[in-house]
Amino acid sequence: MTTLVFQSPVLRRGTYELSVGNIAPRAGRITVLIGPNGGGKTTALRLAAGLLAPDTGAVLIDGQPAHALSAPQRAARIALVAQRPDVGAPFSVRDVAALGRVARPQSAERVARALERVGLAALADRPYHSLSGGQQQRVAVARALAQHEPGGVLLLDEAFAAVDPPEAAAIVRAVRAEAAAGATILAATHDLAVASAIGDDLWCIAGGQTRAFGEAAALLTASALPGLLGVAVAEAIGAHGPIAVADYRAILPTPTP
Repeated sequence: MTTLVFQSPVLRRGTYELSVGNIAPRAGRITVLIGPNGGGKTTALRLAAGLLAPDTGAVLIDGQPAHALSAPQRAARIALVAQRPDVGAPFSVRDVAALGRVARPQSAERVARALERVGLAALADRPYHSLSGGQQQRVAVARALAQHEPGGVLLLDEAFAAVDPPEAAAIVRAVRAEAAAGATILAATHDLAVASAIGDDLWCIAGGQTRAFGEAAALLTASALPGLLGVAVAEAIGAHGPIAVADYRAILPTPTP
């Protein structure tokens, strides 16, 4: 199984600094990454993917600096779903999903299976740019699944954004299956309900620093989250226990009669 370890990496860009300390997401579990916009979630994922190099400290993949791995080495260990997938060429859905195999041995079977897992097999020949935003996001997940090797690292940056609940369920099932097969999964999301549903562990980053890291059951609660996020949070009762949700009635002004 591929190991991912943050060894006090520090990344500076102008006046911005990310310094998250020592974090070791566990294999076989989904770590949900939450925090305000601009807090450092995407930067942490890009460090984990080897797309950025820390100024000090390290992010290690199997004991090696992630950014120092060659493209084929990274592709064999790390798959990333970017927050805003950008495809400029007039590709089909199948073509975009197949990009996940660019640095890996080609496999039409893996690509077809990945599209099936996110519910897009019937749209494989459709032009990618004819799809809705949510469908395009699912293609991005399929591309990562086509690349991802069992037991590797899977990074998801707002993979559930703009995706309808039934479609999100397909992604959740696929991600949960990869965790069960030994993957180390980091999933950034603003949706506390999604975080409650899929998270085994929680990592909160705000202002470029780790605010909390631990088991999701202890941190995704109405008592812990307000102090981490600075907003009112309530708990709803789901099929398998409490689900954290932003309490907008407490946040918004009380309407006048």
